[in-house]
Amino acid sequence: MSVIDELRREGGVFQAYELAKEKLSKKPNQELLKKDMARILTELLQKNCFVAQSDEFLGYLKEFQELSIPKRDSVIHENIIWQVGKFIKELVRDEASSEIFDTLYDMLTEMSVPNGSDLLTFITRSVMESAEFNESYLKVLLSLRVRHLNEDNFVAINEGGEKKASPGEMVLLLMAKALTKQAKPAEADLNILLEELDFVEEHYKNIPYTLYYKAKVHLSSGDLEKAEEAIFAYLKKRSKEYLAWELLADITRDKERVIQALCKTVINRSHSGQLLRSKIKLFHLFVAEKEYAVAKSLYVDINRMRRELNKGATTEWDLLVTESWFKKARRDVSFENYCYKRSKPLVAEVFADWKAQNGIIYGINKAKDLAEFIVSDEVYGTFKWFDNKDAWVGDFVSLKLQRVANYEGVRYKVLSIEKTEKRPKRTIYKVVEDEIRFENDMYFVGAVSINDKFIDSKGYKVGDKVRIKAVKGPQYKSSDQVRWKILFIEKKEAN
Repeated sequence: MSVIDELRREGGVFQAYELAKEKLSKKPNQELLKKDMARILTELLQKNCFVAQSDEFLGYLKEFQELSIPKRDSVIHENIIWQVGKFIKELVRDEASSEIFDTLYDMLTEMSVPNGSDLLTFITRSVMESAEFNESYLKVLLSLRVRHLNEDNFVAINEGGEKKASPGEMVLLLMAKALTKQAKPAEADLNILLEELDFVEEHYKNIPYTLYYKAKVHLSSGDLEKAEEAIFAYLKKRSKEYLAWELLADITRDKERVIQALCKTVINRSHSGQLLRSKIKLFHLFVAEKEYAVAKSLYVDINRMRRELNKGATTEWDLLVTESWFKKARRDVSFENYCYKRSKPLVAEVFADWKAQNGIIYGINKAKDLAEFIVSDEVYGTFKWFDNKDAWVGDFVSLKLQRVANYEGVRYKVLSIEKTEKRPKRTIYKVVEDEIRFENDMYFVGAVSINDKFIDSKGYKVGDKVRIKAVKGPQYKSSDQVRWKILFIEKKEAN
């Protein structure tokens, strides 16, 4: 043990500091002296780990860097970095000025934090917590790289049955949001982010947003073809994500596709106010196209949203109601119905390679604006109807479906739907011509059971020969009874 280190251990850290400085001025390259000074600086950093002593802390940290201790002496470097992490916590707690963070992070980016270590997790989370107090946190996160965090950071958090983003996912999203919001992000930074997104997409399948931010990165770098490719791939996984359709509208340069993408955006479910930007943009596009009736419907809805959010409007906006086109425009047009139809070509393009299944519309719930469909005994569900008079009960439809499984069970999400002439499976749709019979306390035509109230209301009786078209209703777990809905019935002359 050296005299300097013994002096430090006995509590004379400041005397040891002065002695080490004196000896280093004479022998600046002596390794043992450097290590003694590094241990002294570690202790001094610990003693000055407060916002009020930030000048002292940063000064001692700079002195450590000037020692140029070799990376192989990892314990020395790690002890210093632990103190840096604690100092960041103090800065965040006291809401320190951005200048202190900037100076500290300039030095931190030159330090080497061990990959996969608890120290890396500690530093990364500490830097992430400081995001609201400075902008230089981003360069630190980019230099640390998400991929170097240990796997535990990418395990989803479950709090009371509610799934929350993992720490690793939160870091990645913070980086992606911050960088892609910049007006002119550096190409080198975009490349680093893209590499991290690729890595996470490959190794952590539970994180869903990588493709979305890859599209934003490509958009920021001006590669529209790759941006569209990425957002198409993302939409195939999360077709109801309004932000993805909104991003597609920003990516495409074709005016019609912009309108189609915005149309799909505004008919997606979301919290009040989230669609305001897209609705206003779409409104002006409709006015430019002279689609006045749809624009008027959208204008009314935008004003409703603004009232809910207590957001005012410009005088120019308020005066639109005095325009001649506004006064003459029809009132009975629904922008949701119009947008549903207008967006269908783009939706079909996104899911062009998706296999379609033939089914039939089983019912319409006007109150909830939902249509029920059935493809088979196992595949059925609902989709938003948008008061679409072109689709009705009994219509054959071609559906592109996505199977969604969760703790509640399996359901099928409709990605795309078109009317078709192709009949669904015979197990769910039957055309039968036979006599009405009564057995086991039920009426039947062939193998199709018929509700007794329906028979009575139509004036039919046992022995009448009829021709029916019927669709089999979904067979829910709570009931073993097979239900048929009669779509059409007519009496036939007996032979």
